[in-house]
Amino acid sequence: MLAQKGESGKSNNGELNAAIKYLRADAALRQSCPLPQEGWTKAEESIRQPLSKEDDQLVACAAEALTEFEHGASIPRCDWQVSVEDGPFANTAHRGAVRELVATAALRARLRFRDGDMPGAIADLVAGLSASHHLSQDGSIASVLFSFRIEDEISEVLSQGLGQMTPLEAHSLQMGLSNLPKGYSVHEAFESEKLARNDIRDLAVRAHSPDELKKLLADLPALKDEPQIASQILASCGGSVPGVLSCIDSQTTFYRRWSSRFELPPEQFEKEFKADFSAAGSQNGVVAFFTPSLPRLRWAEAYADTRRVLVLAAVAVKQQGVQALAQFPDPYDGQPFQYLQVGNGFQLQSTLKQNGKALAFSVP
Repeated sequence: MLAQKGESGKSNNGELNAAIKYLRADAALRQSCPLPQEGWTKAEESIRQPLSKEDDQLVACAAEALTEFEHGASIPRCDWQVSVEDGPFANTAHRGAVRELVATAALRARLRFRDGDMPGAIADLVAGLSASHHLSQDGSIASVLFSFRIEDEISEVLSQGLGQMTPLEAHSLQMGLSNLPKGYSVHEAFESEKLARNDIRDLAVRAHSPDELKKLLADLPALKDEPQIASQILASCGGSVPGVLSCIDSQTTFYRRWSSRFELPPEQFEKEFKADFSAAGSQNGVVAFFTPSLPRLRWAEAYADTRRVLVLAAVAVKQQGVQALAQFPDPYDGQPFQYLQVGNGFQLQSTLKQNGKALAFSVP
């Protein structure tokens, strides 16, 4: 997955590379702690569970790995050097490594909040957010979506501790949030994955016959559970290799048409996309079966953007009071978030709804 690495987190050209630090940290974590094969699943679940002695034990054995993780999170540059020549079969184990490390750091932040170690908890959460942004830089749509999920999980932990912070500690958190590396947007990942390269076309040009092409298509991860769809795709494109290549080129034209529209409001994006996709995919199996749900991606980014600003606004309110809301308009409609007093804490609420419920951030 990665090209040859040098010492101390440097790539061959001598530049510091956060990716190397993260992978070394994950190796240290697995050597020190008894984790299952997909350890991030259990680690992410533990973020929402009551703290236990096992959590203290896990964080204790992960100390060396978390130190390496913090080093990686502090490095601006992160180059995963994913083997793009492997196309849809490229190794993506780095996603699990980052999710595992971030979940462990978030768990330590919870323990530090419990123990009153605010600077340590803040450092853990900022490192986790930095790693989520770094993960999104691998040039894939899936990693951007994973980064959104990671940010959401960290926000849950942050909401538990923000109410305990002094204004000075909230200022320290704000400074950490303002210095995070820039993550990829959905648009940037779409350009990288679907336009800068074309994995399906690179695969199709290897075929010397329709039967060989059908087998190559059926082996794709997207069709592993429904290999019969490969026959439908081939038939919709005239049953020949040149026909499928023509369909792929038409899909690229479709992608270019939509690449510039990710700034549209999500409702408008979804409405216009559905009509265009229906027409483009009706006679083109490549478009119909291999085009990701772009409206789902647009909505996911709208939710993520709103959650990010909700967190920033809540941190500012903790420092300056409710008047700080004017500095952080809701990215969905440009209006200030609604402020609700809840006991000794507060809640900020957006007009954007997910699954019928307004997005909100609570500070107990």
